Amino acid sequence: MDLIIKNISNLLTCRWDNKTPKCGNDQSDISLIENGYVYIQGDTIIFAGDDPEFNSFIKSFPAGDRFEIDALGKTVVPGFIDSHTHFVFSGSRRNEYEMRTAGESYESIANAGGGILNTVTAVRESDEDKLFYISENRLRNFVRYGTTTIEAKSGYGLDTENELKLLRVINKLAKSNKFELDIIPTFLGAHDVPPGIDKNEYIKILTNEMIPTVTIGKLAEFIDVFCEKGYFDKNETIEILSYGVSHGLVPKLHTDQFNSIGGIEAAIKTRAISVDHLEALNSDDVIKLSEYNSKENYMIATLLPGVSYFLDISYPPAKELIERNVPVALATDFNPGSCNTENLQIIMSLASAKMKMKTDEILNAVTYNAACAINRQHKLGSLSEGKQADLIIFDCEDYRDILYHFGVNMISHVIKKGKVIHEY
Repeated sequence: MDLIIKNISNLLTCRWDNKTPKCGNDQSDISLIENGYVYIQGDTIIFAGDDPEFNSFIKSFPAGDRFEIDALGKTVVPGFIDSHTHFVFSGSRRNEYEMRTAGESYESIANAGGGILNTVTAVRESDEDKLFYISENRLRNFVRYGTTTIEAKSGYGLDTENELKLLRVINKLAKSNKFELDIIPTFLGAHDVPPGIDKNEYIKILTNEMIPTVTIGKLAEFIDVFCEKGYFDKNETIEILSYGVSHGLVPKLHTDQFNSIGGIEAAIKTRAISVDHLEALNSDDVIKLSEYNSKENYMIATLLPGVSYFLDISYPPAKELIERNVPVALATDFNPGSCNTENLQIIMSLASAKMKMKTDEILNAVTYNAACAINRQHKLGSLSEGKQADLIIFDCEDYRDILYHFGVNMISHVIKKGKVIHEY
């Protein structure tokens, strides 16, 4: 049955060219339509426009069974895309959270054997069925706050057996989950170095064993590395990402979270699709990103302000990046250690209040630009004819209330592939 969403007070299509991200002043282009209509057939948007355009369209469109949602006094936006998560894991690090509130830092806890390695132990003790069950249950929280597409990283296995186990679970969730969400797998074997093994030896395992096995099994689309002091340096990052690229994986990068150690240079060298975190990004590297994006390339700066809030560290320089024409996306970085939330609306509020991003910039950062960060802008991220019908209906007449009225979930409907998957 076809679906019509009618009388939409504010329809934010976020349209663009479906090729390049929005940057600079264009990051504020949300293509707002007042008194809008959306016509969905199956899982595809057939029409998105204003009242006069719809009246002309519907006259020439064959009649049939149609279901209508009246969105009078409401706002419709593209489904949110969370382009950086670690949502497949087991165990909890609530004890570490208590340690941090007592004054310990994330880095000191990690140096004492906690942090990522704590979760690695829990994952290694869990079978695939358990990981699938607890991870699928987390999807409900993503959905209720408007997320319809999720990037998911491995990285809590840190050996071939368990990294492959995580990727198999991610792929199983991608093929079959109760909400039909799009889930995009990323291989993050270089998240940390496991205990009891030399780093150089582990890099050999990554490049000679894990990466070829991942690509032969078609278990991941992207490859990621944590480029940070105490983890992987610039040259090691380039080596690992380059092996991934040679095997057909698209590079991403965790970098400049606590220290600036050459991660931006590594990202440019390997032509990464996104650089994520950037809490410690310096002005020189902002210029490097700007110059890279000014050519026939793009690299998304994916900012994770929930981490800054949760760890009480500095926020990324969002305004400087946008002013320098670097395209910005926002994501949760949902994980058990440094940002334990599936709620992109919180991230949007932090981007507004703490990074001073404009409402329009933020909405593009969780829709169209986020789609660019996972190479899905041809299919997702905007409400355009021919694109997948993923959208959210907010119970507010003015779209600016999504951020202005913070802390309240005003979503009335979440629609994925033309189906209502959440209704309040």
